Amino acid sequence: MKNLTIFFLFLGLISSNIRAQEEYIHEAIEFSLNDKVVLFGNDVKLRSEPNTTSKTLELLPILSKLTVLEKTTKTFFYNGIENPWYKVKTTNNQEGYVVGGLLALDSKKVDNWTYLVQLKLNEEKSFTVLRAVQGNSSEYIETTHQLANSTFSVKTYSNKGVEGIKNMIYIDYMAEACGEEGGGVYFFNDGDSLIKAVEVSHVFNADVYWLEETITFPNEEGGSTGKIIFSREEGETFNNEILHEKKTIETKEFIWEGKELKLDTRQE
Repeated sequence: MKNLTIFFLFLGLISSNIRAQEEYIHEAIEFSLNDKVVLFGNDVKLRSEPNTTSKTLELLPILSKLTVLEKTTKTFFYNGIENPWYKVKTTNNQEGYVVGGLLALDSKKVDNWTYLVQLKLNEEKSFTVLRAVQGNSSEYIETTHQLANSTFSVKTYSNKGVEGIKNMIYIDYMAEACGEEGGGVYFFNDGDSLIKAVEVSHVFNADVYWLEETITFPNEEGGSTGKIIFSREEGETFNNEILHEKKTIETKEFIWEGKELKLDTRQE
């Protein structure tokens, strides 16, 4: 049992080092002086003062690049969150004020698409709002998803060999404690909408229980053309004196049918 414990602790240290390099999103994120930010909202009013009644200096389109000059003491309740007003500067050196909830907490690019991330709260439940913008368009597609873990990062990928989609975004939960959800959710972008395609779970309780679900896409090692392979490993350990382990492994193959995954029942 001691060897197993040391092994999992070692894996945990590696995982912590890797995750420490990632940018995690959570409700307490605030922007600092000289931060470069991207506008999440569209046709956002750049205000002369940190309030909604002051003069509009300029209408800013989505994806506008801004530099943070100051976090003010003024706040505005937006999407269930008390957001500070920020003094910002545009690329043409216009200075003004924008509510923090209209600035992307993270942005990622893949192919010719930009993904933007924000948060909202509703009845004490946390949600992420994802927007995808193609090129320099002012139009975007959007989805809102209730979070299983309020601390997460996002990753973007090309279509990984999945036919009928442009690319995908993955919400990667950070498990800060044993038993906390550390899996994630894949959303597929078909050009018209962001579709929740598949959710995976990753939970670990030291010396007691573990659950790990993984996805193998068509162009990944071990993948198969036209198929999305779902694997689930679940196990538990017994006996404090000697190592005794019970483990089950399940694998299923799915196919993407335009708007959803369906179990592949075709016979080879």
